Amino acid sequence: MSKYGFGGGIELPQPSKASKARPKVEPDSVEKAVEAGKSLGFVSREGSTRLKPGPKRKEAQDKVSIPGPKRVVDEFRAFCQERNITLWQGLELLLSEKRGGSD
Repeated sequence: MSKYGFGGGIELPQPSKASKARPKVEPDSVEKAVEAGKSLGFVSREGSTRLKPGPKRKEAQDKVSIPGPKRVVDEFRAFCQERNITLWQGLELLLSEKRGGSD
């Protein structure tokens, strides 16, 4: 018995000595194949840009990561929480107040 507890096992075929080289594909034949596929209704399998779940975005999105003193970050989070707004809305509120005050 083998160390795995099975009997004689199975016999595997011997590996081939050299794999056969694939012939070169003409770019023109690839384009013809793609056109033929489109005419038959096949669609691209390329990954599309995946939308994030949640509410539909009305404008382009981005991220900001700002390291800073914990007391400042905590104060900003409390500021937003008191007003029941998101962090980006709090930032927008502060920026609009600054624009209104200095313009």
